[in-house]
Amino acid sequence: MKKIGIYILIGIMACTTLFPVVCADDHGIVADQQLVTISPTDKGLLVKEDIKVTNHDQTNGTIIRFWIQQDANNVVIVAGQSSKELVPLITGNIRTCNLTVANLTIQQNKSLSVQITYYLPSTFEIFEQTLLYDTTLCTVTYNDQTLFQGEHLLSAADSTNTFQIRLYKPTEAPLSMVVIIVIFVIAVAVLGILLFVLKRQRSRTRKSSLVESEETLSTKKTLLLSLLKDLEKQYRAKSISDETYTKLKDEYKQQAVDTMKRLEDIKK
Repeated sequence: MKKIGIYILIGIMACTTLFPVVCADDHGIVADQQLVTISPTDKGLLVKEDIKVTNHDQTNGTIIRFWIQQDANNVVIVAGQSSKELVPLITGNIRTCNLTVANLTIQQNKSLSVQITYYLPSTFEIFEQTLLYDTTLCTVTYNDQTLFQGEHLLSAADSTNTFQIRLYKPTEAPLSMVVIIVIFVIAVAVLGILLFVLKRQRSRTRKSSLVESEETLSTKKTLLLSLLKDLEKQYRAKSISDETYTKLKDEYKQQAVDTMKRLEDIKK
């Protein structure tokens, strides 16, 4: 009989340790605040929940529960000023923590701060939350933008009071797409105007250079003809030899012919 009694006692102690929710309750717990912050990271959506709970029961609170969305990973729960990590018993979406394992309790009318961090897949568009306790203030912030804020929220006894919040994804925001399209159209229009102005400037520059070339060629033509006349006078006056006369005459004459051809091409 003594052995049977010992086995029963050991079984009760084991149940108390492994299944704390059976041996104790948390009816006196009220959440003063539950601040949820969600940030996109390379590892996924980083969720941080800062929770402050108060025990209004006449006995010390030793059990505390948390509801965490499905597919959460790397869940870390720390409590108290010393940030002691709590190891929860997982039942579906609910994490049940025995505070006594971490040498913690919540005395009557005393509060306890808890921080929960975990990651959700980056493909998640909906954030879900279920209030297990009456909550004075609850906020959900995504990427520094407050998406939800509620005050004096009541919990449901059957834990079915799940609210859903759609997260704003910058890559899918219609306003962002409209802005991109408008910027693209403006950029194309500005580029077209710049090309048109540049083309006109080049056309003006080309016409200006053609006018200058025509004037220069006309002057060169006049100068060459004058040189040919002077050369003819010097040759008749026997001032230059036949060889020099022939050489200079051929050179000036060829330059004059080339100049006149270029003038004709410009005028066309």
